[in-house]
Amino acid sequence: MSRLVTPIITAALAWSLAGCVAPSGPGPSARPVPDNFHTLMPPKMVLRDDTVAAATHDRSASRLAYVGVWAPNGDACAMMDQTAFDGYAVITPDSIRRPGETCSFEPGQPGNAAQSFDATCKVGRATVRKTISVLMSSSRKLRLTPAPGAQGQSLVRCHLQE
Repeated sequence: MSRLVTPIITAALAWSLAGCVAPSGPGPSARPVPDNFHTLMPPKMVLRDDTVAAATHDRSASRLAYVGVWAPNGDACAMMDQTAFDGYAVITPDSIRRPGETCSFEPGQPGNAAQSFDATCKVGRATVRKTISVLMSSSRKLRLTPAPGAQGQSLVRCHLQE
Protein backbone atom coordinates (compact mmCIF):
# COMPACT_ATOMS: atom_id res chain seq x y z
CA MET A 1 0.00 0.00 0.00
CA SER A 2 2.86 2.32 0.63
CA ARG A 3 3.84 2.06 -3.03
CA LEU A 4 0.40 3.27 -4.07
CA VAL A 5 0.05 6.09 -1.49
CA THR A 6 3.42 7.72 -2.24
CA PRO A 7 2.71 8.41 -5.96
CA ILE A 8 -0.77 9.71 -5.13
CA ILE A 9 0.54 12.08 -2.44
CA THR A 10 3.35 13.24 -4.74
CA ALA A 11 0.88 13.90 -7.58
CA ALA A 12 -1.52 15.75 -5.25
CA LEU A 13 1.29 17.87 -3.85
CA ALA A 14 2.58 18.74 -7.34
CA TRP A 15 -0.95 19.65 -8.48
CA SER A 16 -1.57 21.89 -5.43
CA LEU A 17 1.77 23.68 -5.81
CA ALA A 18 1.29 24.30 -9.53
CA GLY A 19 -0.71 27.46 -8.81
CA CYS A 20 2.03 28.81 -6.55
CA VAL A 21 4.70 29.05 -9.22
CA ALA A 22 5.07 32.45 -10.85
CA PRO A 23 4.44 32.40 -14.57
CA SER A 24 7.54 32.82 -16.66
CA GLY A 25 8.01 35.79 -18.94
CA PRO A 26 7.48 39.49 -18.39
CA GLY A 27 4.77 40.46 -15.93
CA PRO A 28 2.90 43.71 -15.68
CA SER A 29 5.37 46.57 -15.53
CA ALA A 30 5.32 48.70 -12.42
CA ARG A 31 5.08 52.45 -12.92
CA PRO A 32 8.28 54.14 -11.84
CA VAL A 33 8.01 56.28 -8.73
CA PRO A 34 8.55 59.95 -9.65
CA ASP A 35 11.37 61.87 -7.96
CA ASN A 36 8.84 64.31 -6.43
CA PHE A 37 6.57 61.56 -5.07
CA HIS A 38 6.90 62.82 -1.48
CA THR A 39 5.50 66.27 -2.44
CA LEU A 40 2.59 65.31 -4.70
CA MET A 41 -0.79 67.01 -4.35
CA PRO A 42 -4.20 65.48 -5.07
CA PRO A 43 -5.33 65.39 -8.74
CA LYS A 44 -6.06 68.71 -10.52
CA MET A 45 -9.79 68.04 -10.66
CA VAL A 46 -10.14 68.37 -6.87
CA LEU A 47 -7.88 71.42 -6.43
CA ARG A 48 -8.94 75.06 -6.34
CA ASP A 49 -8.35 77.19 -9.45
CA ASP A 50 -5.60 79.30 -7.88
CA THR A 51 -3.81 76.15 -6.71
CA VAL A 52 -3.78 74.75 -10.26
CA ALA A 53 -2.71 78.14 -11.67
CA ALA A 54 0.17 78.40 -9.18
CA ALA A 55 1.30 74.80 -9.76
CA THR A 56 1.19 75.04 -13.57
CA HIS A 57 2.71 78.53 -13.87
CA ASP A 58 5.66 78.65 -16.29
CA ARG A 59 8.37 79.91 -13.93
CA SER A 60 11.06 79.58 -16.59
CA ALA A 61 9.24 82.15 -18.74
CA SER A 62 8.24 84.56 -15.93
CA ARG A 63 11.42 84.02 -13.85
CA LEU A 64 9.26 84.37 -10.71
CA ALA A 65 10.66 81.51 -8.62
CA TYR A 66 8.29 82.15 -5.71
CA VAL A 67 5.20 81.18 -7.73
CA GLY A 68 3.93 77.77 -6.69
CA VAL A 69 2.14 75.74 -4.07
CA TRP A 70 4.02 75.49 -0.78
CA ALA A 71 3.54 73.44 2.40
CA PRO A 72 5.54 72.57 5.52
CA ASN A 73 6.19 69.01 4.25
CA GLY A 74 5.10 66.39 1.76
CA ASP A 75 2.30 65.07 3.96
CA ALA A 76 0.73 68.53 3.91
CA CYS A 77 1.10 68.67 0.09
CA ALA A 78 -1.07 65.55 -0.10
CA MET A 79 -3.82 67.37 1.86
CA MET A 80 -3.82 70.53 -0.29
CA ASP A 81 -7.35 71.93 -0.75
CA GLN A 82 -8.85 68.78 0.79
CA THR A 83 -8.76 69.57 4.49
CA ALA A 84 -7.88 72.56 6.65
CA PHE A 85 -4.32 72.72 7.90
CA ASP A 86 -1.88 75.43 8.91
CA GLY A 87 1.21 76.50 7.11
CA TYR A 88 0.45 76.31 3.40
CA ALA A 89 0.85 79.08 0.84
CA VAL A 90 -0.59 79.17 -2.68
CA ILE A 91 1.37 81.89 -4.49
CA THR A 92 0.57 83.21 -7.97
CA PRO A 93 2.52 86.08 -9.57
CA ASP A 94 0.26 88.65 -7.85
CA SER A 95 -1.49 86.89 -4.95
CA ILE A 96 -1.00 84.62 -1.99
CA ARG A 97 -3.56 82.45 -0.20
CA ARG A 98 -2.71 81.27 3.29
CA PRO A 99 -4.91 79.87 6.06
CA GLY A 100 -7.44 82.57 6.91
CA GLU A 101 -6.24 85.21 4.45
CA THR A 102 -5.91 86.09 0.80
CA CYS A 103 -3.55 88.87 -0.28
CA SER A 104 -2.88 90.67 -3.53
CA PHE A 105 0.27 92.56 -4.55
CA GLU A 106 2.26 93.74 -7.54
CA PRO A 107 4.37 90.95 -9.09
CA GLY A 108 7.95 90.75 -7.87
CA GLN A 109 11.13 91.35 -9.81
CA PRO A 110 11.99 88.49 -12.19
CA GLY A 111 15.08 86.52 -11.25
CA ASN A 112 15.32 87.73 -7.63
CA ALA A 113 15.63 85.06 -4.93
CA ALA A 114 14.44 87.51 -2.25
CA GLN A 115 11.19 89.44 -2.67
CA SER A 116 9.12 91.75 -0.46
CA PHE A 117 5.54 92.57 -1.35
CA ASP A 118 3.40 95.46 -0.15
CA ALA A 119 0.18 93.44 0.05
CA THR A 120 -3.48 94.15 0.63
CA CYS A 121 -4.98 91.24 2.53
CA LYS A 122 -8.50 90.08 3.30
CA VAL A 123 -8.62 88.52 6.74
CA GLY A 124 -12.19 87.53 7.48
CA ARG A 125 -14.17 90.69 6.75
CA ALA A 126 -11.26 93.04 7.42
CA THR A 127 -8.80 94.45 4.91
CA VAL A 128 -5.24 94.99 6.14
CA ARG A 129 -2.02 96.12 4.51
CA LYS A 130 1.24 94.39 5.28
CA THR A 131 4.63 93.46 3.88
CA ILE A 132 5.15 89.82 2.97
CA SER A 133 8.67 88.54 2.31
CA VAL A 134 9.84 85.41 0.52
CA LEU A 135 13.36 84.05 0.21
CA MET A 136 14.12 81.16 -2.12
CA SER A 137 16.76 78.91 -0.57
CA SER A 138 16.52 76.54 -3.56
CA SER A 139 14.06 75.80 -6.37
CA ARG A 140 12.24 73.48 -3.97
CA LYS A 141 12.39 75.47 -0.71
CA LEU A 142 11.11 78.88 0.28
CA ARG A 143 11.12 80.90 3.50
CA LEU A 144 7.93 82.92 3.94
CA THR A 145 7.64 85.78 6.43
CA PRO A 146 3.98 86.87 6.48
CA ALA A 147 4.61 90.26 8.14
CA PRO A 148 7.55 92.30 9.50
CA GLY A 149 8.60 90.94 12.87
CA ALA A 150 6.69 87.69 12.34
CA GLN A 151 8.49 84.38 12.52
CA GLY A 152 9.43 83.07 9.08
CA GLN A 153 8.27 79.66 7.93
CA SER A 154 10.21 77.15 5.81
CA LEU A 155 8.10 75.54 3.09
CA VAL A 156 8.64 72.93 0.37
CA ARG A 157 7.26 73.13 -3.18
CA CYS A 158 4.29 70.85 -3.85
CA HIS A 159 3.81 69.20 -7.26
CA LEU A 160 0.88 68.08 -9.37
CA GLN A 161 0.38 64.46 -10.28
CA GLU A 162 1.05 63.71 -13.93
